[in-house]
Amino acid sequence: MTPNKKLRDGCTKLSLSLSEEQFVKLETYIEEILAFNKTYNLMKADSADELAVNHILDSLAAHAHIKQLIESKPEDAVVADIGSGGGCPGIPLAIAFPNTKFVLVERMEKRCAFLERMVKKLSLTNTKVQCTAAIDVAPESFDVEVFRAFHPFDKKIVQLLFKLLKPNGTIAAYKARSEKISEEMQAVSHLIPSYKKIPLTVPFLEDHERNLVVIHK
Repeated sequence: MTPNKKLRDGCTKLSLSLSEEQFVKLETYIEEILAFNKTYNLMKADSADELAVNHILDSLAAHAHIKQLIESKPEDAVVADIGSGGGCPGIPLAIAFPNTKFVLVERMEKRCAFLERMVKKLSLTNTKVQCTAAIDVAPESFDVEVFRAFHPFDKKIVQLLFKLLKPNGTIAAYKARSEKISEEMQAVSHLIPSYKKIPLTVPFLEDHERNLVVIHK
């Protein structure tokens, strides 16, 4: 397998130190997405570099903030990727944090099959797939919930996300433009009186606005 220079240079730019084994897992994941993308409609990308930047590095851009959240939780904390789809940000984060438990919540069976394949192929012993709609997950299951392109914040979604969180749990949502975030959060201000918006810089996508919205239960 040829090392992906964009991925590796991007991780350096993010000050994310990964082992060779971790890089190989990420590169294998990229190869598998490309192989299965047409059949499973996993992610919007046509090349390994596009996947590395738009999806893997985008997922890892929040690693320092996710690390802080994990460290603020109990030792056996569980991080859930809600509406995991093709596995971002859950799989890249699970590779970056091998000592933290991850659950990939996905309702579409085809995508679940792909996620199960990845967990096995990449030997992600810290990760399991929950093939169900988020609404059917047991209450208070997770310490941290992450998601990308899952759903805009509205009353129904916020209530569901809070229901799945343990007491003192945290939501970390990958979002784009500040203007859109303000609109979404204004509409649910009665449920979420305060939140933190953290600007993210994705290597090679510096001209794209990306933010992490952090909400504490």
